[in-house]
Amino acid sequence: MAKLILFSHPLECRRNQYKRTLEVSKKTKAALWWKNLRTNKRSKSKAMSLSMNGRSAFRFLIILPEHTTESELAKRFVFAMRNALGPRGANQIRILGPANVGNLINMEGFHDFILYTEADLNRWGLPGKELNWACQRIQVDAVLDLNQAFAPVSATICSTVHAPLKVGFFSEEGDDYFNVMIRRHGTELMESGFKEIFQILGIR
Repeated sequence: MAKLILFSHPLECRRNQYKRTLEVSKKTKAALWWKNLRTNKRSKSKAMSLSMNGRSAFRFLIILPEHTTESELAKRFVFAMRNALGPRGANQIRILGPANVGNLINMEGFHDFILYTEADLNRWGLPGKELNWACQRIQVDAVLDLNQAFAPVSATICSTVHAPLKVGFFSEEGDDYFNVMIRRHGTELMESGFKEIFQILGIR
C-alpha cells in the first residue's frame, strides 16, 4: 500500500474552479487492467526506500504531464528541482514525457531526456515495445510523475522503470504504481508544495 503524504499548508479549494477529468478510453482501461494483473502475479512491490544502495537518492526521473495545460507548472518544477540539487543538478535528472509537452519546456542544460509521440504507443494507447524497452533500461533512485490526475501512459512508464521510490499524485488507481502518493489541497500544485516534494525525494 502506498504511503499518503498531505501538504502541511492546504491551498484554498473552490468548487467549480479549473476542474478537469481525465477521460480514459475503455480500450486503454482494459489493457491497463490486464497489464496490472500480469505484473502483480509476477512480483510483489518492493519496500519503500530512497536508494537501493542505502544512500540518499542521487538519480531522478521526472515524468512530464501528458497534457499541455500542465506544462508551465512542470517547467517551473523541473528548474526549481535542478536549482535545489545544486551545480550538478542537470546531470542528476532524467526527463521523460510526451513531445508536445517537452517542446514547451526549455531542455537546454539537460543532457538526458526521452520525448515520445503517439507513434510510440501501441493500439491500446499504452507504451509500445520500443518505448517500454527504453524505460526498462533506465536506472534511477526515484521517479516522480508530475501528472496531477491519473494518466495511463505515464503510470505504465512508472511501473516499467526500475526505482525503489516512486512518487505520484493521489488517485484511486495510484496505489498500483506508486509507493508514495501526494494528496493536493486546492485546484493544482503550486510552488509552495515544491519543497515538500523535494523532502520526500530526499533533496535538502
